[in-house]
Amino acid sequence: MTLFRSGATYCRISKDDEADEDGVTRQSEDTAALADRRDIPVTDTHRFVDNDVSATQGKRREDYERLMATVREGGIDVIIVYALGRLWRNRKERAEGIEVLRKHGVSVLCVKGPELDLSTAVGRMLAGVVGEFDTFEVEQMSERQQRETLQRVERGVAPTGPRAFGYTPDGMSVIDSEAAEVRKMFDALLAGATLSGIATELNGRGVANRNGKEWTHNAVRYLLQNERYAGLRSYGGSDYAGKWDAIVSEDVWRQAVAVLTDGARKTSPGPARKWLLSGIARCGVCGETVTSAQRGPKSSAKTGPDRIYKCRGPVKHLARNAVPIDTLIAGTEPGEPLGVVLLLLMREDAARLLLDDQRPDMEALTAKAGTLRARLKNMTAAFADDDEADAVEFAGAVRRVRERLSEVEGQMSSPARTAVLGDLVGAEDVVAAWEALPLDRQRAVVDTLMTVTIHPAGPGRRAFDPRSVVVAPKL
Repeated sequence: MTLFRSGATYCRISKDDEADEDGVTRQSEDTAALADRRDIPVTDTHRFVDNDVSATQGKRREDYERLMATVREGGIDVIIVYALGRLWRNRKERAEGIEVLRKHGVSVLCVKGPELDLSTAVGRMLAGVVGEFDTFEVEQMSERQQRETLQRVERGVAPTGPRAFGYTPDGMSVIDSEAAEVRKMFDALLAGATLSGIATELNGRGVANRNGKEWTHNAVRYLLQNERYAGLRSYGGSDYAGKWDAIVSEDVWRQAVAVLTDGARKTSPGPARKWLLSGIARCGVCGETVTSAQRGPKSSAKTGPDRIYKCRGPVKHLARNAVPIDTLIAGTEPGEPLGVVLLLLMREDAARLLLDDQRPDMEALTAKAGTLRARLKNMTAAFADDDEADAVEFAGAVRRVRERLSEVEGQMSSPARTAVLGDLVGAEDVVAAWEALPLDRQRAVVDTLMTVTIHPAGPGRRAFDPRSVVVAPKL
């Protein structure tokens, strides 16, 4: 029996759903007991634990890294583990770890397994053989889990895991009050609201997330991109129909995903826009968008700072007083002319603003997508039952159907003008409806209806000339 001068214990459990650390506690007790029986000294600084770190998901193991650093420093001559599979998770880690332990003369002692002297060829061979059995078990379990998951997906069973906001814990039934909030979130996004704006609005009304906490920018994004709300489940790059009730249509969900994945969309959760035209209006000289800034000291507590729009480009082609420009575009002051946006929305033929000649027939596309998904499922079942089926022909047919399905799903991502303008066009009081909108919604309406170009005012102080702001309708 080998006598060791200084040992270390290492414990790892792959999954700790309850976060109670019972698994690693049992391993710690067993490894400590083995150290006592073998009379191996183990200091508190040489006890290493990685809790809830899977063998297959590749999470970083901080304590394992500390353990290997201790080995390289020459601080220990044996590592005590419950089983060899707790120390190394895959072939790459095992090969690298064996080489490090060989170089520094460190052995491995297992509670459930052999003592491995890795300074010898026999010890390294045994470590490799035992490790291969561990890897085989992990990979076989992973294959079973993947097959089980695919079967559940094909049967339309809801995903397991944390409860989704809007659904009961089993994922199959809708919670009406939460589902109503989910629909509002999708509607707000498609109407031009920002993720931060949606989160702020929810928190302002005291609507908590599934954990009873406030909403964040990222939590709203995750919800809106989750296909579960459209009654779908993604697996292996494909979408499958679920048997639970959808909260929004597939059309609405795909529009939301298209908005959130648009490369031109600002994705930073930083400060929200504070002014109507910043980032929307363009410089009349270079075409860059304008930004808003404060010029000079605050004039008074009542009027606030002198706010300007200025060119965002490297050469500042213009710096214009923002107030009269905002008034020209969206003014609602009693007794003063209404802004261009209000005049458009109040026209007798304002309903034409909702027309979108490029808008595909969503009902037909949704039906076509469902037909193609059913065809894929039937093709798979028929192939499985036909012992003489040609695998190459089957793969080619599946590929063609998937390509058609992908094309249909892409068409369903087209945005709708109605989402942005619907609650304004035809409103009994357009001015009141406009004033009730949050700023991000007002900005979306402006951006949908028109292109605003601001030209330099010219040298010296002069009265505001509306002709220096060019409005081009997007119709």
